[in-house]
Amino acid sequence: MNDKMKQTYDAISAEYARATATDPNKRYVQYPESLRLCGDLRGKSVFDIGCANGKFTRMMKLAGASDVTGYDPSRRELDDARYEESQNSQGIEYITDYSELSVGKRFDIVAAIMVIPAVEPEQLEELFGHAGRFLAEDGVFVALTLNPDFRRFGTVVNCRQFFKRPDGRIDIDFLNENGRTYLSIVDADFSKQDVECAARGAGFTDVCWEPLKIDPAGIERYGVDYWAGYEEDCPYIGLTAKK
Repeated sequence: MNDKMKQTYDAISAEYARATATDPNKRYVQYPESLRLCGDLRGKSVFDIGCANGKFTRMMKLAGASDVTGYDPSRRELDDARYEESQNSQGIEYITDYSELSVGKRFDIVAAIMVIPAVEPEQLEELFGHAGRFLAEDGVFVALTLNPDFRRFGTVVNCRQFFKRPDGRIDIDFLNENGRTYLSIVDADFSKQDVECAARGAGFTDVCWEPLKIDPAGIERYGVDYWAGYEEDCPYIGLTAKK
């Protein structure tokens, strides 16, 4: 991530974190499904790339991971993560540069939740390269990203609205309970082929796409209508990869 991207990311990261703190998509889809894809974390070492304020990082620790490190280029976000760690210590380490890891450090699980859409095309293989470099033998890379097969652009999908841009990227509007936009972000629009090519270029040979499910608690909380068509045409998708 270059300096300009770091500045842009740092500027929106705190606002994004606040906006999604109670977001149904994260709470009832992205977080529980990411944990499911990670598998049994008891006794495992985990590296969370793009950990932001550490919310999912802490979830992995609570799920039984024994050695957890979070990385994020935003010092503002890591300040929040480190503050939470200082108030409720779980033994999690947070870093802002890969060079801060011990030489030869490897992890059983490397996670990158919604990081792929945030990188530029020329940085996609670099992301997989970092994941592979820190992955232990027989380890698993776990990611969530935008679903390349998603079709409902321009349609409100619970509290989101997605639009294709002329420049090949995707606008995402976050909607409040009144249907008004309170936050907008721009993400990359990678095809499955783009992602698979980047993964292979970084040495991954086993790439699997994983459809996402809604946690039953989310259906109970918001009702069936709120999630209508979500699993059939989900905006997000999981990915696992091995070397």
